Amino acid sequence: MKEKIFVSGGTGFQGRPIVEQLLANGHEVVTISPKAENSSLEHGLNIIPGSFADLNALEAALGGVDKAVFTLPLVFDIEQAKQYTSNFIQAAKRNNISLVIFNSSFDLPESDTGLIALDLKVEAKRILDESGLNVITLSPDVYIDNLAAPWSIPLILQQGILPYPVKEGQKIPWISHTDLARFVVSALEKPELAGQVLPIGGNMFSGEEIANAISEKVGKSVLFVSLIPDDFEKNLAPNFGDLAAREISNLYRYLDDNIDRITNKNFGLSQSKLKIAPQSLAEWIDSVTWG
Repeated sequence: MKEKIFVSGGTGFQGRPIVEQLLANGHEVVTISPKAENSSLEHGLNIIPGSFADLNALEAALGGVDKAVFTLPLVFDIEQAKQYTSNFIQAAKRNNISLVIFNSSFDLPESDTGLIALDLKVEAKRILDESGLNVITLSPDVYIDNLAAPWSIPLILQQGILPYPVKEGQKIPWISHTDLARFVVSALEKPELAGQVLPIGGNMFSGEEIANAISEKVGKSVLFVSLIPDDFEKNLAPNFGDLAAREISNLYRYLDDNIDRITNKNFGLSQSKLKIAPQSLAEWIDSVTWG
Protein backbone atom coordinates (compact mmCIF):
# COMPACT_ATOMS: atom_id res chain seq x y z
CA MET A 1 0.00 0.00 0.00
CA LYS A 2 1.35 3.41 -1.00
CA GLU A 3 1.95 5.67 2.00
CA LYS A 4 3.36 9.13 2.65
CA ILE A 5 6.44 8.84 4.85
CA PHE A 6 8.59 11.51 6.51
CA VAL A 7 12.33 10.83 6.71
CA SER A 8 14.47 13.19 8.76
CA GLY A 9 17.81 13.98 7.16
CA GLY A 10 16.45 12.72 3.87
CA THR A 11 19.15 14.43 1.82
CA GLY A 12 22.04 13.19 4.01
CA PHE A 13 24.33 10.16 4.04
CA GLN A 14 22.07 8.06 6.29
CA GLY A 15 18.70 9.38 5.18
CA ARG A 16 19.15 9.33 1.42
CA PRO A 17 19.32 5.51 1.06
CA ILE A 18 16.14 5.25 3.16
CA VAL A 19 14.43 7.73 0.85
CA GLU A 20 15.61 5.88 -2.26
CA GLN A 21 14.30 2.54 -1.03
CA LEU A 22 10.94 4.01 -0.05
CA LEU A 23 10.58 5.75 -3.42
CA ALA A 24 11.52 2.50 -5.18
CA ASN A 25 8.69 0.81 -3.23
CA GLY A 26 6.21 3.37 -4.54
CA HIS A 27 5.83 5.54 -1.43
CA GLU A 28 5.65 9.32 -1.30
CA VAL A 29 8.51 10.71 0.78
CA VAL A 30 9.00 14.09 2.45
CA THR A 31 11.83 15.60 4.47
CA ILE A 32 12.75 18.93 6.02
CA SER A 33 15.92 20.87 5.30
CA PRO A 34 17.21 24.32 6.31
CA LYS A 35 18.92 24.50 2.90
CA ALA A 36 15.67 24.39 0.95
CA GLU A 37 14.40 27.82 -0.09
CA ASN A 38 10.98 26.66 -1.20
CA SER A 39 9.09 23.41 -1.09
CA SER A 40 10.66 21.47 -3.93
CA LEU A 41 11.08 18.03 -5.44
CA GLU A 42 14.48 16.38 -5.76
CA HIS A 43 14.43 13.04 -7.55
CA GLY A 44 10.95 12.38 -6.15
CA LEU A 45 11.72 13.61 -2.62
CA ASN A 46 9.54 16.48 -1.38
CA ILE A 47 11.77 18.88 0.58
CA ILE A 48 10.13 21.33 2.99
CA PRO A 49 12.24 24.33 4.08
CA GLY A 50 12.89 24.50 7.82
CA SER A 51 14.45 22.64 10.70
CA PHE A 52 13.55 20.73 13.86
CA ALA A 53 13.78 24.02 15.71
CA ASP A 54 10.81 25.32 13.70
CA LEU A 55 7.59 23.70 14.93
CA ASN A 56 5.49 25.27 12.16
CA ALA A 57 7.78 23.93 9.47
CA LEU A 58 7.74 20.48 11.09
CA GLU A 59 3.97 20.46 11.20
CA ALA A 60 3.91 21.38 7.51
CA ALA A 61 6.40 18.63 6.68
CA LEU A 62 4.35 16.04 8.59
CA GLY A 63 1.05 17.14 7.07
CA GLY A 64 -0.73 14.14 5.57
CA VAL A 65 2.11 11.80 6.57
CA ASP A 66 1.25 8.24 7.59
CA LYS A 67 4.57 7.17 9.20
CA ALA A 68 7.85 8.84 10.08
CA VAL A 69 11.55 8.02 10.45
CA PHE A 70 13.19 10.16 13.12
CA THR A 71 16.94 10.59 13.44
CA LEU A 72 18.37 13.43 15.50
CA PRO A 73 20.40 15.93 13.49
CA LEU A 74 24.11 16.02 14.31
CA VAL A 75 23.99 18.23 17.41
CA PHE A 76 26.03 18.17 20.61
CA ASP A 77 23.71 20.00 22.98
CA ILE A 78 21.35 17.96 25.14
CA GLU A 79 18.78 20.71 25.60
CA GLN A 80 18.71 21.33 21.86
CA ALA A 81 18.25 17.61 21.19
CA LYS A 82 15.40 17.48 23.71
CA GLN A 83 13.72 20.46 22.04
CA TYR A 84 14.07 18.93 18.58
CA THR A 85 12.57 15.67 19.83
CA SER A 86 9.72 17.43 21.60
CA ASN A 87 8.93 19.50 18.50
CA PHE A 88 8.89 16.36 16.37
CA ILE A 89 6.55 14.62 18.82
CA GLN A 90 4.19 17.58 18.94
CA ALA A 91 4.05 17.77 15.14
CA ALA A 92 3.62 14.00 14.85
CA LYS A 93 0.73 13.97 17.30
CA ARG A 94 -1.05 16.84 15.58
CA ASN A 95 -0.82 14.94 12.31
CA ASN A 96 -1.82 11.56 13.80
CA ILE A 97 1.33 9.75 12.71
CA SER A 98 0.61 6.04 13.14
CA LEU A 99 4.20 4.77 13.53
CA VAL A 100 7.64 6.28 14.19
CA ILE A 101 10.96 4.56 13.54
CA PHE A 102 13.60 6.09 15.81
CA ASN A 103 17.08 5.54 14.42
CA SER A 104 19.42 6.09 17.36
CA SER A 105 22.29 6.17 14.78
CA PHE A 106 24.65 4.49 17.28
CA ASP A 107 24.49 2.17 20.26
CA LEU A 108 21.79 3.30 22.68
CA PRO A 109 22.83 3.04 26.36
CA GLU A 110 20.14 2.28 28.91
CA SER A 111 21.16 5.24 31.10
CA ASP A 112 23.28 8.39 31.02
CA THR A 113 26.98 7.96 30.36
CA GLY A 114 28.31 11.48 30.96
CA LEU A 115 29.07 11.76 27.23
CA ILE A 116 26.95 14.36 25.42
CA ALA A 117 26.85 12.50 22.09
CA LEU A 118 25.26 9.50 23.81
CA ASP A 119 23.24 11.12 26.57
CA LEU A 120 21.24 13.19 24.11
CA LYS A 121 20.14 9.94 22.43
CA VAL A 122 19.14 8.54 25.83
CA GLU A 123 17.07 11.68 26.46
CA ALA A 124 15.45 11.51 23.02
CA LYS A 125 14.47 7.89 23.66
CA ARG A 126 13.03 8.77 27.09
CA ILE A 127 10.91 11.58 25.62
CA LEU A 128 9.69 9.34 22.82
CA ASP A 129 8.80 6.61 25.34
CA GLU A 130 6.68 9.10 27.28
CA SER A 131 5.01 10.55 24.16
CA GLY A 132 2.36 7.89 23.62
CA LEU A 133 3.43 7.50 20.00
CA ASN A 134 3.96 4.06 18.52
CA VAL A 135 7.75 3.87 18.24
CA ILE A 136 10.15 1.18 17.05
CA THR A 137 13.74 1.96 18.01
CA LEU A 138 16.52 0.73 15.74
CA SER A 139 20.01 0.77 17.22
CA PRO A 140 22.94 0.46 14.78
CA ASP A 141 26.59 0.66 15.79
CA VAL A 142 29.45 1.70 13.48
CA TYR A 143 28.84 2.67 9.85
CA ILE A 144 31.20 0.88 7.47
CA ASP A 145 30.54 3.64 4.91
CA ASN A 146 32.74 5.89 7.07
CA LEU A 147 35.64 3.91 5.60
CA ALA A 148 34.66 4.96 2.07
CA ALA A 149 33.96 8.62 2.82
CA PRO A 150 35.31 11.23 0.36
CA TRP A 151 38.23 11.97 2.71
CA SER A 152 39.01 8.26 3.23
CA ILE A 153 39.24 6.95 -0.32
CA PRO A 154 42.29 9.12 -1.25
CA LEU A 155 44.17 7.70 1.76
CA ILE A 156 43.33 4.18 0.59
CA LEU A 157 44.21 4.71 -3.07
CA GLN A 158 47.14 7.11 -2.77
CA GLN A 159 48.77 6.14 0.52
CA GLY A 160 47.57 2.56 0.91
CA ILE A 161 46.30 3.07 4.46
CA LEU A 162 42.94 2.68 6.17
CA PRO A 163 43.07 4.65 9.43
CA TYR A 164 40.23 4.31 11.95
CA PRO A 165 39.81 4.47 15.76
CA VAL A 166 39.32 0.73 16.30
CA LYS A 167 41.83 -1.45 18.13
CA GLU A 168 44.07 -3.80 16.17
CA GLY A 169 42.46 -7.19 15.67
CA GLN A 170 39.21 -6.12 17.36
CA LYS A 171 36.08 -7.27 15.58
CA ILE A 172 33.21 -4.82 15.96
CA PRO A 173 29.64 -4.74 14.58
CA TRP A 174 29.43 -2.73 11.34
CA ILE A 175 26.42 -1.67 9.30
CA SER A 176 26.18 -0.07 5.87
CA HIS A 177 23.89 2.82 5.01
CA THR A 178 22.18 0.49 2.55
CA ASP A 179 21.44 -2.03 5.30
CA LEU A 180 20.26 0.72 7.64
CA ALA A 181 17.72 1.65 4.96
CA ARG A 182 16.65 -1.97 4.51
CA PHE A 183 16.08 -2.41 8.25
CA VAL A 184 14.16 0.89 8.48
CA VAL A 185 11.92 0.13 5.51
CA SER A 186 11.15 -3.32 6.92
CA ALA A 187 10.35 -1.86 10.36
CA LEU A 188 7.92 0.60 8.78
CA GLU A 189 5.90 -2.40 7.61
CA LYS A 190 5.78 -4.02 11.08
CA PRO A 191 3.78 -1.82 13.48
CA GLU A 192 3.36 -4.83 15.76
CA LEU A 193 6.99 -4.26 16.85
CA ALA A 194 6.16 -0.88 18.43
CA GLY A 195 7.79 -0.46 21.81
CA GLN A 196 10.77 -2.65 20.97
CA VAL A 197 14.45 -1.67 20.76
CA LEU A 198 16.18 -3.68 18.05
CA PRO A 199 19.95 -3.78 17.51
CA ILE A 200 20.60 -3.81 13.76
CA GLY A 201 23.60 -4.70 11.63
CA GLY A 202 25.92 -7.09 13.37
CA ASN A 203 28.50 -7.95 10.73
CA MET A 204 31.64 -8.55 12.80
CA PHE A 205 34.88 -7.53 11.09
CA SER A 206 38.26 -6.28 12.23
CA GLY A 207 39.89 -3.32 10.55
CA GLU A 208 42.50 -5.67 9.13
CA GLU A 209 39.85 -7.91 7.52
CA ILE A 210 38.23 -4.90 5.86
CA ALA A 211 41.57 -3.53 4.65
CA ASN A 212 42.52 -6.93 3.17
CA ALA A 213 39.20 -7.17 1.34
CA ILE A 214 39.59 -3.64 -0.03
CA SER A 215 43.13 -4.56 -1.13
CA GLU A 216 41.76 -7.34 -3.31
CA LYS A 217 39.18 -4.99 -4.83
CA VAL A 218 41.50 -2.07 -5.67
CA GLY A 219 44.44 -4.23 -6.63
CA LYS A 220 46.98 -2.74 -4.23
CA SER A 221 48.07 -3.34 -0.65
CA VAL A 222 45.99 -1.47 1.94
CA LEU A 223 47.18 -1.41 5.56
CA PHE A 224 44.78 -0.90 8.44
CA VAL A 225 46.07 1.76 10.85
CA SER A 226 44.57 1.69 14.35
CA LEU A 227 44.13 5.20 15.71
CA ILE A 228 43.66 5.99 19.36
CA PRO A 229 40.60 8.21 19.93
CA ASP A 230 42.82 11.11 21.06
CA ASP A 231 44.61 11.17 17.70
CA PHE A 232 41.31 10.73 15.87
CA GLU A 233 39.98 13.77 17.75
CA LYS A 234 43.00 15.86 16.75
CA ASN A 235 42.47 14.92 13.11
CA LEU A 236 38.78 15.87 13.22
CA ALA A 237 39.11 19.18 15.05
CA PRO A 238 40.29 21.40 12.15
CA ASN A 239 37.24 20.52 10.02
CA PHE A 240 34.57 19.79 12.64
CA GLY A 241 35.52 22.06 15.54
CA ASP A 242 36.69 21.09 19.01
CA LEU A 243 33.29 20.17 20.48
CA ALA A 244 32.18 17.96 17.60
CA ALA A 245 35.62 16.35 17.34
CA ARG A 246 35.60 15.49 21.05
CA GLU A 247 32.07 14.09 21.07
CA ILE A 248 32.50 12.04 17.88
CA SER A 249 35.71 10.61 19.33
CA ASN A 250 33.90 9.88 22.59
CA LEU A 251 31.76 7.39 20.67
CA TYR A 252 34.89 5.33 20.03
CA ARG A 253 36.10 5.70 23.62
CA TYR A 254 32.69 4.39 24.66
CA LEU A 255 32.97 1.58 22.11
CA ASP A 256 36.29 0.49 23.65
CA ASP A 257 34.88 0.60 27.18
CA ASN A 258 31.71 -1.35 26.29
CA ILE A 259 32.98 -3.70 23.60
CA ASP A 260 31.79 -6.93 25.24
CA ARG A 261 28.18 -5.74 25.61
CA ILE A 262 28.09 -4.27 22.13
CA THR A 263 29.51 -7.32 20.35
CA ASN A 264 27.17 -9.66 22.26
CA LYS A 265 23.90 -8.03 21.21
CA ASN A 266 21.29 -10.36 19.76
CA PHE A 267 21.57 -9.13 16.18
CA GLY A 268 20.22 -12.44 14.88
CA LEU A 269 16.88 -11.91 16.63
CA SER A 270 16.47 -8.48 15.02
CA GLN A 271 17.39 -9.89 11.62
CA SER A 272 14.75 -12.58 12.11
CA LYS A 273 12.04 -10.16 13.21
CA LEU A 274 12.74 -7.74 10.36
CA LYS A 275 13.57 -10.47 7.83
CA ILE A 276 16.80 -8.75 6.75
CA ALA A 277 20.17 -10.41 6.13
CA PRO A 278 22.98 -7.81 6.14
CA GLN A 279 25.26 -7.33 3.17
CA SER A 280 28.41 -9.39 3.11
CA LEU A 281 31.73 -7.56 3.21
CA ALA A 282 32.25 -8.37 -0.48
CA GLU A 283 28.82 -6.99 -1.38
CA TRP A 284 29.52 -3.75 0.43
CA ILE A 285 32.94 -3.35 -1.18
CA ASP A 286 31.44 -4.00 -4.64
CA SER A 287 28.85 -1.27 -3.99
CA VAL A 288 31.52 1.41 -3.45
CA THR A 289 33.05 3.48 -6.25
CA TRP A 290 36.72 3.34 -5.26
CA GLY A 291 38.29 5.33 -8.04
